[in-house]
Amino acid sequence: MKKNKIILKEIDLKDLDSKTDRLDYYDGDIAIIDNISDLTNVAPFYAKMNFIVLCVKGKIQFNINDLPLMLREGEVLLSAPNVILDNYLISVDFACKILCLSDDIIQALLGDHIDTWNLSVYNRHTYVVQLPEEDREQFAYYYELIKFKMEHQNREYRTMVMQSIIKAMLYDVCSMLEEPEEVVPTCASHGKSLFNQFLKKLSNNKIKRQPVEQYASEMNITPKYLSMLCIKYSGKPASDWIAQYTKEDIRYHLCHTDLSVKEISNKLGFTNISFFGSYVRHHFGMSPTKLRNSAVK
Repeated sequence: MKKNKIILKEIDLKDLDSKTDRLDYYDGDIAIIDNISDLTNVAPFYAKMNFIVLCVKGKIQFNINDLPLMLREGEVLLSAPNVILDNYLISVDFACKILCLSDDIIQALLGDHIDTWNLSVYNRHTYVVQLPEEDREQFAYYYELIKFKMEHQNREYRTMVMQSIIKAMLYDVCSMLEEPEEVVPTCASHGKSLFNQFLKKLSNNKIKRQPVEQYASEMNITPKYLSMLCIKYSGKPASDWIAQYTKEDIRYHLCHTDLSVKEISNKLGFTNISFFGSYVRHHFGMSPTKLRNSAVK
């Protein structure tokens, strides 16, 4: 009997407002879902936005980029864009708060501290933070305040007020991601800014497998300097970042679309299907066809 491949729905922040009736707040850059109690009925989807999930009660288990993850009461899940969510299993008492954010609003709200988010979240794509007991009440207050503002959306300056609350919450989240930073010279801060720019550019490019020289040229810096910055602020060179994001695109298109191998090869910028096959075998240990079949159920 022929098996069917799971085709994912892509969900982007810009059209989230029209794809769910559970949205409690939306302003184009921020979407808030107060609770989802029936995730087991939600089809697998490809999330193309940043999101934060606070588990306020119970627990949830699901796959994110094909890896199992458990989120328990008092934990916060931070996720960069372009992740696949599937296979939900929730406890009967599960309750959560979901905050979806655009890259632009995170950059605007965090400003010079955006590197903390990038290094912690983009590096791993997902990051789970266990809230200390003393912080759980504080974050409950944040969400109660957010909920109040959502219920009074007709007030003047509502967008600015909502962004201010979320900005404060993001700063508190970032303070728990890494150890406090020491004061750095301006030149070092400029270097972090360039590294963050590279990550954002890489994440947003449709064809990610481009030479380091191409990214460096677009940023008006040398390839050597770009790789040096990547190693300094993330521990791995620019080429490794490019390979990581390229692999995720390959896995997504092979496992969750009906495009042919040749079409995927062209779409992702490979010169020919033979080189694409070699690339997949090198990075996944199997041919494109076997990788595709591994996702068939």
